[in-house]
Amino acid sequence: MACKNETSVKSTSSGDPELDALTASIANDPKNASLYYQRGQKYYDKATYDKAILDVTHALSIDSLNPDYYHLLSDAYLDYYNSKEALAAMRKVLSLYPERIPSLLKLAELKFILEDYDGSILTINEIVRLDPQNAEGFFMLGMNFKALNDKERALNSFQTAVEMNSNLTDAWIILGEMYEEKKDPKALKYYESAVLSNPNSMEAIHAKAFYLQNHGGVNQAKDLYRKIIITDKNYSDAYLNLGLLYMSEDSIDKAFEQFNILAGVNPTNYMGFYMRGVANEKKGNKQAALKDYQSAYNLNSQDKKVQDALFALKNQIN
Repeated sequence: MACKNETSVKSTSSGDPELDALTASIANDPKNASLYYQRGQKYYDKATYDKAILDVTHALSIDSLNPDYYHLLSDAYLDYYNSKEALAAMRKVLSLYPERIPSLLKLAELKFILEDYDGSILTINEIVRLDPQNAEGFFMLGMNFKALNDKERALNSFQTAVEMNSNLTDAWIILGEMYEEKKDPKALKYYESAVLSNPNSMEAIHAKAFYLQNHGGVNQAKDLYRKIIITDKNYSDAYLNLGLLYMSEDSIDKAFEQFNILAGVNPTNYMGFYMRGVANEKKGNKQAALKDYQSAYNLNSQDKKVQDALFALKNQIN
């Protein structure tokens, strides 16, 4: 056992000061489960899942009763593409605490992710039995019904969730999307409620802006996209949609500016390059457009509009 501990606290710099500090603390207190858990969390946050699993497993060997350890272990296994062990971790914690609501919610979410919708719903039914006012349980119920294309029960579940907890921003957004799909103008009310539930949620503001963009509120939408960009300079969709609105108004230079920023802040988003190419082509900059289309094609060769734009412009130039 001494050798195992010595190996796990081996003093080599990771390049991360927080990780190194935790490793040093573990060296001084090798039987402290919380330190292994904290380091496991750091590894998980850095997507180093194998090391996260080792640390959390070690934490559990010291303290096998802490439910948070099982939750992190389940997350690490899931992201490490080992769903069997992810489920095993959750079943273990629920064997210790069979009526623990946060663990039941996590199991329901895990089963939902794994597309075991019936299993997820059964788990949620147990949550509702234990806590009939659990808003997150009804939210998860809505997610399952939505995945099963049972739209009416999904709507009812999400509606119940927000009635119980008006701060469930995601539920408001989904309700807006579902009413918009039904072409029901009440959708805007739900998007507005999403923003009210969390004024700092860029997703909620974007959802409202996108609805307005497609339902006659172009100027309001542009204002909201600008607000998002000021708040979060890396929110890619705001640049894209604002650029598209400028393009629809024939403000090509303004559109180009947005697509150019998008290509810079998110160079893996092929739409930034494609739309910058469209703007360049409209401006008569065919060589620049060709380069942009090629960049978009390199990132996503399956999008037909990218294929068509690239080959059409190549034929023009040649």
